[in-house]
Amino acid sequence: METPLDRTATALSKVPIRHTEDGTPVCLDLAICLDLALAALSAIGPDMDQLRQRITELGGDRTVRVLPAKFVTDAMARIPDSLPRDFS
Repeated sequence: METPLDRTATALSKVPIRHTEDGTPVCLDLAICLDLALAALSAIGPDMDQLRQRITELGGDRTVRVLPAKFVTDAMARIPDSLPRDFS
């Protein structure tokens, strides 16, 4: 079973950190990606615990899915007010 740590590390391992002179992407080693993923998940751990507690309070015994307001707010903030000139 794939854990959030596995999924995060896998996603990070696909992000090029630079390109060689011939244009080949260079990615981080999986061990480094695991360290970065663990650090990232540790940073949001308290928020996730608080979210799980809130979901339990709302749902009781039934399954409930709730998007954290911060994630929604951050996603909305990344939407540009207008398209870049290249896309107009």
